[in-house]
Amino acid sequence: MEYQLGREAYPVCEPVLETVSEQPVDLDVTLPDYCPDVEKILKCRVRPCVTGKSINGDRLEVDGSALISLYYLDAKKRAIRMYEHTVPFSCGFALKSACEDPVAVVRLKTDYLNCRALSPRRIDIHGAFSVCVCVYARGSAEYCNGVEGQDIQQKKHRESLSRLCGLGQQQFSVAEVLDIGQGKGMPESILRNELFLKVESQKAIEDKLMLNGEAVLRILYVTDIESGALDTMTFHVPFTQVLDIRGIHSESENQLILEVLSFETALKSEYDENSTLITLDARIGATVLGFESAETEIVDDVYSTEYELSLNEITCSFLSFLPVTEEVFSVSSEVDTGENGITQMLDLWCDGISSMCSLEQDHLQIKGKLTCCILALDGQGVPFYIERPLEFSTSHHLPAFSGEANIKADLTNVGISFRITGDNSISVKADLRLGGGIWISRHVRAIVGVDTRDDQLRMRDRTAALTIYYADPGEHLWDIARQYCTSVEALRLENEMTEDEIPERRMLLIPM
Repeated sequence: MEYQLGREAYPVCEPVLETVSEQPVDLDVTLPDYCPDVEKILKCRVRPCVTGKSINGDRLEVDGSALISLYYLDAKKRAIRMYEHTVPFSCGFALKSACEDPVAVVRLKTDYLNCRALSPRRIDIHGAFSVCVCVYARGSAEYCNGVEGQDIQQKKHRESLSRLCGLGQQQFSVAEVLDIGQGKGMPESILRNELFLKVESQKAIEDKLMLNGEAVLRILYVTDIESGALDTMTFHVPFTQVLDIRGIHSESENQLILEVLSFETALKSEYDENSTLITLDARIGATVLGFESAETEIVDDVYSTEYELSLNEITCSFLSFLPVTEEVFSVSSEVDTGENGITQMLDLWCDGISSMCSLEQDHLQIKGKLTCCILALDGQGVPFYIERPLEFSTSHHLPAFSGEANIKADLTNVGISFRITGDNSISVKADLRLGGGIWISRHVRAIVGVDTRDDQLRMRDRTAALTIYYADPGEHLWDIARQYCTSVEALRLENEMTEDEIPERRMLLIPM
């Protein structure tokens, strides 16, 4: 006997690669003639950026550069000076195979960086940063949604899933000329800069995602080269971008991943000494994963009322995507600045956000820490630098779901403020934005093949029209019908039942 199996496939987003490559930083630097001698190293930091990435066949190539910035005290004037050095890097990653519509999300983070002065002009720098890569591609999952045959009985259930409807990636630029304005110090050089992104709104229409947000640029700059006087400025640069993502629509759930690939700031005063203008040129990478909710029927079990069957079964994984609603929460702490005290804050920023996520009932629990970086003047007016860890925890409510969860939470620092509370203490508050999503997988036993032989008839009593069966509480009509080579529908009709499970011990009439 030949049976016809109905098969259905649905598109899924497959994480085909998730790995980390460590890139070493090893430098022996001799300061150029224009840099003053080092009295004390305050801070050495590395800021890697991606200059290019490409997927060819089954290989991902990532190219970038790492900017190493050394902040130190001038041996003569005890002012803060900076020396910068850029080193290129490249790394390759092998994919399992060539895949359809692959997109690569690359995140860079500093692991550690140590430096020491071998002499007033020679610096030894050692450290490493990580290239964190996740490659998504379009795939498909197949399952059986029906078996055709006059003697076939089948049990199905409905399953919810997320169909991948859109997967795309593109880059755009944010370029602006910014004015520090009057009332602030005239910029002579930029010591430190940082850029982060805020998404204000996103709206999907057919094959497009309209994005509104702002790029927040914070700079620490020198207003007087001779004295080393400093000032800070924060700029909010709005941007609007339309992303072309084939397949998304107004009803799709979309996960947006933004990356600051690279950015540069420059002073217009290099050409006009009276200028208060600064240029910003940033490259932003946008990755969009679009999903649409759907329901389907899955065949759980099959039997024949006439023949013995051999079933081919596999475990299918049905994926659903649950976006984490973006929200901002604050981390506050009292920080001890040391016995030398603090009289003025020069700069304050966050580095190295790390977190661990867990699910507890209907809440997403996030615990982690970040590094608070403080550049300030002590009680004698001498610049100093310290780092302090800030621990945090937050709870985020989630709608109910069932299945195994793979959490892809994303935490970004979107602001930090302070208040000097004593001679050697400050109160710090950092604002973190939570985003990302949760991939939910449900593993379901599914039929993928049915084999039989015509000479393997099932053993059944063909001499009687009815059989009496005494059922115990908790038994299922499906199991009883299978045992007696009849159908669940026939059992219901004969016994005037609507339920699938026997509620209490009772007698059943089984049509043969």
